[in-house]
Amino acid sequence: MDFKLELNQELKLILTQEMKMSIKILQMPSISLKGFIEKERQNNPALDVFYSHSYSSGTFNRSSSEENYSFLDYTYEKENFYEYLEKQLLTFSLDKKTKEICVYILNNLDHRGYLMVEEKDIMGSFKISKGDLKKAFDVVHSLEPVGVGAKNLKECLKIQLNVKNISDKYLISIIDYFLEELGDGNFDYISQKLNIDCEKIKDYLKIIQTLNPIPARGFDVEVKNNFIVPEGSILVGENGEIITSINEEAIPKVRLNGNYIPDSSLEKQNINKALMIIKCIEKRYETLKKILDVLGEKQKKFFLEGKEHLEKLVLDDVASIIGVHPSTVSRSINSKYIYSSQGTIPLRMLFRCSSKSIQIKKIIEEAIKVENKEKPLSDKILASKVEDLLKETVARRTVAKYREELGIASTRERKIKKLVI
Repeated sequence: MDFKLELNQELKLILTQEMKMSIKILQMPSISLKGFIEKERQNNPALDVFYSHSYSSGTFNRSSSEENYSFLDYTYEKENFYEYLEKQLLTFSLDKKTKEICVYILNNLDHRGYLMVEEKDIMGSFKISKGDLKKAFDVVHSLEPVGVGAKNLKECLKIQLNVKNISDKYLISIIDYFLEELGDGNFDYISQKLNIDCEKIKDYLKIIQTLNPIPARGFDVEVKNNFIVPEGSILVGENGEIITSINEEAIPKVRLNGNYIPDSSLEKQNINKALMIIKCIEKRYETLKKILDVLGEKQKKFFLEGKEHLEKLVLDDVASIIGVHPSTVSRSINSKYIYSSQGTIPLRMLFRCSSKSIQIKKIIEEAIKVENKEKPLSDKILASKVEDLLKETVARRTVAKYREELGIASTRERKIKKLVI
């Protein structure tokens, strides 16, 4: 038997405990971070926690030595849709690049679980090939609930069929070309076009009814608490200047317990962990403040004049300005709100892929809101309305795409009560 000693170079991302803690604290909204701090205080005597007189809840003022807490202190939000997905990624053995792409995709899903950004934009942001992108999507499409990361309803259904190992060509054709007819119960038309029996089509309908058209259904896609604690504010000053600030009172203050004297190695570990938590919280404040500064500058017209003036802004834009990775920005804004001149708003609202797409969607929404429900507007008519207002050509399929992204049903579905599929 021959033995050989070989040396191989391999590049791996090793996350230190501090890096893991920093990521965890960064992505927590204030109310979750408050609960985390209280839990750490109970388990680590080296950590001292105290509440300032102006604590944001306005309901109590106590030091960490007091024990008569209100049950509201331990009220946390349900785990939301995006956090649920990201936790599943931890079970995969992925290279650094693929994991970053997956996280980016998950943090760019809409309230239904559909992809909000174009694939070409993801490829451009990460400078990757189609093969690299497919590798990431293969991972995302394997997550529960199955169907997340789809570009539209048709792809969502086909992803679920693929996971179920169903590859019937007629079923795929029905999803690709005849969903509206299927919803209307127009089996004769489908039968004629595909040359298959109506009974077979009904069998296909039963299969489709087992699929989930909205993967995020049943999950919290935003934090839903009885109250929202803003992470900071972006306000307009007297002279029209933008003023940003961080709400440092949103969570209790943390510091080392001066009375704690470590004698053993375990007690010294408590000191190190306390210092690490303090450092990570400070880093969270610093990162959030930088993001708010950029958002205040880039979306100044929004804060001055309203939502019609949101500018095109993506995660990469902010990340490049403050010198971090887009995934860091994504984690920083996840499930977080700010108080602003336009009210209390989620930070995600300030990111838009295309200002033109916002205009088109607004026109579509307004037109459908006042349409004759007995004669709903077709995508072709909607396209002409958009063209009249924007003074440029807009394709019918573009309008159809934005209508689907808004969660608005097709013309036939808005007119006739459809079968639930």
